[in-house]
Amino acid sequence: MTRQIVIVGAGVVGTAVAAELAVLDGFEVTVLERESGAPRGSTSLAPGLVGIYNEAEILTTLARESAEVYSTLGAGFARSGGIEIATSTDSAHELAQRAEHARAAGLLVTETAPGGLPASVAGMVNADHVVAAWYYELDGTAAPAVITAGLRRRAEDSGARFVGGADVVGITSGTRASVRTRDGQTWAADEIVLAAGVWGPTLAGLVGIELPLVPLAHPYVYGPRRPDLHDGPFLRWPENHIYGRVHGDRIGLGTYDHVPVPVEQDGLDQGTGLAWSADLTPMVDKAQLLLDPAFRFEPEERVNGVFAVTPDNLPFLGPHPEASGVWIAQAIWVTHAAGAARALRSALTGTEPLPAPLAVDRFAGRDRQDLTSEALRLYQDIYANDSSASS
Repeated sequence: MTRQIVIVGAGVVGTAVAAELAVLDGFEVTVLERESGAPRGSTSLAPGLVGIYNEAEILTTLARESAEVYSTLGAGFARSGGIEIATSTDSAHELAQRAEHARAAGLLVTETAPGGLPASVAGMVNADHVVAAWYYELDGTAAPAVITAGLRRRAEDSGARFVGGADVVGITSGTRASVRTRDGQTWAADEIVLAAGVWGPTLAGLVGIELPLVPLAHPYVYGPRRPDLHDGPFLRWPENHIYGRVHGDRIGLGTYDHVPVPVEQDGLDQGTGLAWSADLTPMVDKAQLLLDPAFRFEPEERVNGVFAVTPDNLPFLGPHPEASGVWIAQAIWVTHAAGAARALRSALTGTEPLPAPLAVDRFAGRDRQDLTSEALRLYQDIYANDSSASS
């Protein structure tokens, strides 16, 4: 008997899930996307840093598997490596410990002298500020739109159907679930997978679920094009909450060094690209002080994007016990998307249960305002997991 799966959201997460499920015998996969053209979710604005190591073991596993999948697509992903830089002795000590933990997890990490940084990034960094650096060999850089397109081709080649202009306004859970779109169509399903990123709370609300997922605004800027730049490892300055990479022939720079800015669901009507806020400009200017003076720039493009965070910096992945037939794959970045899709496939087919730390109902009974406060607190330490948040 054919098992009908309806996935809501055609960003990198929903498309990765479709690619994993469509190859299975007996599965009929339909992906519903609100936009008629390219999706306007977080995937479209992601800077494409795929850092493998995370303090949460499950995220390291999902990132490792995601990179393996992306490497098979033929385009959109490169094992460029990643470099973490310390600009103080305290930070150097913390990053040395982090590198040791990453090695214990089986990753390739080497300490690099400030004067021995790869040529592709050496000129970008103000060496006067660098105390120590570590190179994560298996990290990579991605073009999220290219990866998503590759996953979609894989899914469609296996029989998945993508439907644009399908704005979901109703979801019925139960033994025979269904999804209703604004144009009046109804899509029957054995299982529904909600993978609409920052719109997760709205979709979950359609089946009576309050999902503690907090969309936040986040600045990322691009400099002018210049011929002396070359692709290479991405950079992180953890103590300063700053990161950057070269995108072909221009520098991209992002910062978490600002007061978190929550975005309500009704503020996402036009997508995840918000109008630039002047309040973010001083933070971007401050971030540029870590660049070599010759590489500082007046941004040619300013992105005020939105991504979703949770109270413990872990995704929501799995079925919700309060809504039979409804599965949730939310708060998942490009870094973990393909790995999360693999894990979801294993759970749907009964091969392997999903990791307990990702349980959709792990915050049940907690005060919503407290959960939001915890998510905001973790914003600046986005690469860390706070296991106490769900205790």
